[in-house]
Amino acid sequence: MLPPPEPVAPERLYPLFDAAEAALAEDRLTAAPGQQSAHGYFLEVLALDPGNDEALRGVERIVERFVELALTAADDWQLATARSMLARARLIDADHPSIAPTQTQIDLLSNANREEQFFDYKNMHSVESQQLLARMGKTAKTFDCHARIRAQNDVQGRWMYQQMNAAAGDDRVRATMEVGLPARVALVCFNP
Repeated sequence: MLPPPEPVAPERLYPLFDAAEAALAEDRLTAAPGQQSAHGYFLEVLALDPGNDEALRGVERIVERFVELALTAADDWQLATARSMLARARLIDADHPSIAPTQTQIDLLSNANREEQFFDYKNMHSVESQQLLARMGKTAKTFDCHARIRAQNDVQGRWMYQQMNAAAGDDRVRATMEVGLPARVALVCFNP
């Protein structure tokens, strides 16, 4: 019978953990050619100290970061990027509990109808802009859409929402708002 392996001196692991944390902070999650990655560093720790809780948690953090990147990409309607980030998470841990719900969300968005309109913030209060916002509000109410409003400032965003919400229909327009330019409204509709 072989004797149990000798414990690894923590001093040997500290540089690997430091390098892994630095790679995580720079989103160097998995190896690109000629590049060290957080995943690689955590695997080195696990090769020296199998079952190391900190390294195992580090690998889990990498998966969680890929899932976060997938969700951010999906939110920005970059569905190919979202799928790619989720595929990378799966390569590391296909059974991670965040993967299935994230895949469901990406699939829903892939099958949704989307309309996006940009507005000239200088002519925001024009009759044309008001009519366009009213039409989008009616669409949002009719087809149970979610609106994502981006405006130059909070006041302008609230005004855009009010124009949409004043459209015909009993329901309120469901919307999120962000400050930024160019001003736009994106509708995501799950019912055709």
